[in-house]
This record gives sequence, structure tokens and C-alpha cells, in this order.
Amino acid sequence: MKSLSQYLLACCTGLCLVFGSASCSDDFLSDPPEGYLPPDSLITTAQDARELLNAAYGPLRSGGFYGGQLWLLSELMADHLNGNVDALTNGDWRAHYTRTTDIFLGTTRSLMEDGSRAVGRSNLLLRNIDAIPDLGEDERNRMKAECKFLRAICQFELVRMFAQPYGYSADNGHLGIAIHKDYNPAPVNRSSVAAVYADIIEQLTQAANELPAQNGVYATSWAAKGYLAKVYFQMNDFANAYAFADDVIQNGPFSFDDSLGVRFSNFGTNEAVFQVVSNQNIGINGNAGNALRSYFRPDPSIANRSQVFVADDHYTRATGSPLDWRGQNWYQQNNVAGINYVFCTKFPLEEIFNIPTCHLTELMLIRAECAAETGNLVQAAADVSRIRVRAGLGSLSDGLGQSLLIQAVRNERELELFMEGNRLHELKRRAIRDGSNLLIRNAPWNCPGMVCQLPDSELSGNPDMEPNPQGGCN
Repeated sequence: MKSLSQYLLACCTGLCLVFGSASCSDDFLSDPPEGYLPPDSLITTAQDARELLNAAYGPLRSGGFYGGQLWLLSELMADHLNGNVDALTNGDWRAHYTRTTDIFLGTTRSLMEDGSRAVGRSNLLLRNIDAIPDLGEDERNRMKAECKFLRAICQFELVRMFAQPYGYSADNGHLGIAIHKDYNPAPVNRSSVAAVYADIIEQLTQAANELPAQNGVYATSWAAKGYLAKVYFQMNDFANAYAFADDVIQNGPFSFDDSLGVRFSNFGTNEAVFQVVSNQNIGINGNAGNALRSYFRPDPSIANRSQVFVADDHYTRATGSPLDWRGQNWYQQNNVAGINYVFCTKFPLEEIFNIPTCHLTELMLIRAECAAETGNLVQAAADVSRIRVRAGLGSLSDGLGQSLLIQAVRNERELELFMEGNRLHELKRRAIRDGSNLLIRNAPWNCPGMVCQLPDSELSGNPDMEPNPQGGCN
């Protein structure tokens, strides 16, 4: 008999294992092949539950999700990458860069499927966990809270990629993603963005209350609070975003790194509120860091080039000061076939490293902007100055007004979170906050092409699911 871990790695760990959606036909569900074991029958012991929880974390590490592609696709749709046809030769990536995604792209398919796997495995565990006799009550409750955390962060990332942002419509009644709260093959239609965000906040709030403060490499109460700060900030809810960011910064066990060179490293960072941890035992493929490094970092083994290049105008802005450590160390100019290109060197050459998806610097930037927005200019200036001083720049000048402080925070956010999958969502948030007709690479921030098309694997499993509007950004 297959063990649970073997089962989860078998061919049926796609969307059929997750929700019974597009990857499996109705025939499979009604007349399973010989030797097929219902997933529920494999979850009978505490060890089974632990293996399933580990498997729920696994897709976060995948190259299709936090392991690389989630950040890559959002950066391609923003304004920090060079989309010259000679520089960007991957057809699927060009579709994202030109904002012409369709339902047949492997990029969006793997992005949706990896996020959905984490949600589905969490739901499977939640459905069975109360019936496991040898699982202690404390461990059972912790596992439940971790499942809620995983569902919430995956929904947050997916709704930002496959739906217009929070604030796009007055009541946020525009379509978001399907909310899967149960392990069930029945199709689920898309909920409104308002409903998706409400569900994310509910799950993260429960996780923050139910998770321990320390939990090894797994999610903690601090991780849930850090993500609540990120979610509220995306909503332009500055009071709540400030409160959660400030709580983590002031009371959490994290310390501001003196060096910018350790955020992405084998050793990890003291700033990591939540990070996707590499597993040295499973090899390079599918591990955190490998895809991310291969996308952005110049590789000496392939003519010292990477798979994507930095836009020249961003490089000019980022390297404007010779004192700025970031500009001098996160970029590299190389000649490729007679053309000078700029590469991102933020990520290490090591093939396996941890990826912090919520860290103290990001939360400090959130607190700073929220402070400026709510009139706490002293706190905003202190946070920005601390980040600038670490980068080799001076503190902000005394007496800056609110608008200048907000702009200073935004400038530091662009430099600090370079290539961390933040830029697209940040520009959309700012457009909604400022009420501006902001353009992202000469295209309106809210045009149909600024949202990924739902993949065929999602649509074919549910004929009633409404696709995103087509039309690109023309």
C-alpha cells in the first residue's frame, strides 16, 4: 500500500486531489481505477496528519509559486523588467509582459494549481483531523490553525493575480476567485473580491489567535499578524495595517538585519516573519530558491546571463547614488551578443536558499507609510531613515511634510523590495489610494490585461465559472 507521502506525490496530486476540478474527469471520480485509495482512508494516524501538513506547505516552495513564478509573473506585468524581444524570448512570459495572457498558458496553470494544492491539502486535513485518535488536542488545534494560515495566504496571492485589486469597484463586488472551504469535488464559482478578502482576514485572524508564537519553520501567530498587515495595507486600510505591523516589529522575536546581503541566503534572515524553507533532502528541483535564482540571477554557466533582464530606466533610478549599497550590489551590467543588459544579482548563486515572503523590512515600510498617512510623521521618518542608513544613505531631512514622507517611503519600497513580487500590486494600490490615472508601462493600471486570465484547467472543470474579460491593455 502506498504511504500518504507517496500518494501525495503521485499523478493524482493535481487539481483532482485538490478539489476534484479540471485535472480529473467525472469518470475518475465515479469509477476510480483499480488500486485507487480515497484520500480520506490514508489519514488515520497522527503521523499521517503530520505528513499531510508538510505536503500542504510543499507547493509554496514550488517554482510555480513562491519558489519563483509568482514573483516573476507579477514583475513581468509591472515596470522593472526589460521586455525587448531579444531579451525576453519565453512566449508565455512575453504574454504576461505584453498583458495578453490567455487561458492556455502553462504559467498561469501552474500558478493556480500550486496555490490550489496547498489549499486542497489543507482542506483535506481539516476534514479528517478531528477523527484521528492519537493526535493530541494541542497539536490538533495548531495544525488546524496552520491550515487556515496556508489557505489564507494562497488566496491572497491568487486573488491579486487573477482579479482586479481591492478598491477597483466601490463595493468590491467585482469577481475574485473561488473560495474553497471544503475538500469536495463539487465546482465552486468565483466570489466577489470583497468576500475573498473578508475570508482571508477571518482565517488569518483565527490563525493569529490560535497559532503559537514559536513553531519551528512553520507558521506562527507572528506570521499570521505579518500577513494581516500586508492584506490590510493592500486594502489601503492604514489603521489596521499599522497596528499589525507595529505589533510584529515591537513585540515579535525578529531583529533588523544590519546587512542587506543575508535576506536571501542559505542561513536565512533574522527578519523572516514567515519564509519558505528549503529542504536539503529533496534535491534542487522543486526547492525554494532554485527557480527564483535561475530566473533573475546571471549564471556563469550560460554566458553569464539570466533569463530576464532589468529595465534600463529602473536601473538608472536605482543606481542614482553611488552610496546606495542596493544599487551597487543588486545589479550587474553584462554584454550579451553585443548588447549591454542589466541583471538582478539580489538572489544568491546557491541553488537552494530560504525565501522570506514576509519580513521585518517590508513591515517597517508598511508601518512607515501608514504612519505618514495617519499623521504620525515622527514614526514614518524614523522608519524610513533606518532603512536608508542601512543602505548607506543618510537619514531623511528634518521637517518633511506628509506628502513628501509618503513619497520617501514609496521610493524606499521600490528599492528594497526590488524583484520580490511586490511592484505590480503596489502600483495598483497606489492608483486606488491616489485616485490617479496611473499608467504602468504606458498602460492603464486597471485595464483587462493587468489581470491574468484564469487557466483552462480551472475553467474546464466548471462550465459556469466566469472568465476574466479579454482585451489586453490596448
